[in-house]
Amino acid sequence: MDKELPLVSIVAINYNNSKHLIETLDSIDQQTYKNIELIIVDDFSTDDSVKKIDQWLFTYNKPFQFIKHTENKGICKTINDGYKVAKGKYISSIATDDLMLPKKTEIQVQLLENTDDRLGMVFSDVYLMDEDSNPIEGKFIEKYKSNVFHINSENIYEELLKGNFIPAMSIMIKSDILSKIGYFDENLNYEDLDMWLRIAEKYKIQYSEYISAKYRIHKNSITQKLSRDRWAVDDIKIYNKHKNNSPIAKYFLNKLIYDSFIKDNNDVYKFLKNNKINKQITCMSKIWGMNYLSHRKKIDLYNKTMSIYKYYYKLIAFMKYQKCLI
Repeated sequence: MDKELPLVSIVAINYNNSKHLIETLDSIDQQTYKNIELIIVDDFSTDDSVKKIDQWLFTYNKPFQFIKHTENKGICKTINDGYKVAKGKYISSIATDDLMLPKKTEIQVQLLENTDDRLGMVFSDVYLMDEDSNPIEGKFIEKYKSNVFHINSENIYEELLKGNFIPAMSIMIKSDILSKIGYFDENLNYEDLDMWLRIAEKYKIQYSEYISAKYRIHKNSITQKLSRDRWAVDDIKIYNKHKNNSPIAKYFLNKLIYDSFIKDNNDVYKFLKNNKINKQITCMSKIWGMNYLSHRKKIDLYNKTMSIYKYYYKLIAFMKYQKCLI
């Protein structure tokens, strides 16, 4: 008798993706792996998404749940609502404008079933496509993070701190690790990097050679991704969690805050006023709040203050060294 296939939960999150969602749902239905439960979470769409999903589900003959938000709650809350009701041994998730390739679930389950408990997640590269599902040359990791294309699971945490390169629609997670690392952080506006870091901190993450999905690039998404100012507070929150684990995290935390100071990002200033990160940042925040100075003068004052601090600490270190010689 064949061994029963473990259940896989696929969480599809939707918000105003009426144009593409049926294509996404069809790609889930076409998975070669058969023991799947589909969980769809709609985040209070204002288009005809819900109607289309209801119509599609009418002919869908596998286990499913359809969660309909009565108010817009954001991506992290939306994906958590799907993850928290999932019954599968493994979980995948996808936004309803991306696509899964047919063998994604089958191949990733095989990888997770044939490894030890230290492995928490698998991922792959993904193909790129435009708004009309036409292919775009190259692949996601290959194009945007080519230096980590053959990354191994031993140093993935450090590499992720340098920048996210894991396509969210390509992943599969062991469900039981969520009780140890928690769900997606609902204090953030975007979901993936924080979760991948928390998994990589405690578990191995394995790269799969099988290209498992397609990522849709919208006309306005490139501009949004190039401008990180709107996400700066979230980036700072994430790196602040890891500043004591790695000098890379500490470096990027300080860089993010300094760059925001130079750009006079008011959202970051408001966040820093209410959150103590370290003495250097507290000093910056106080100077940043000196509204009687021009911003150029604030920057000059901060840089001079830091130069004095550095000289002071070098002097203290030198004096301690001299005492050791006496």
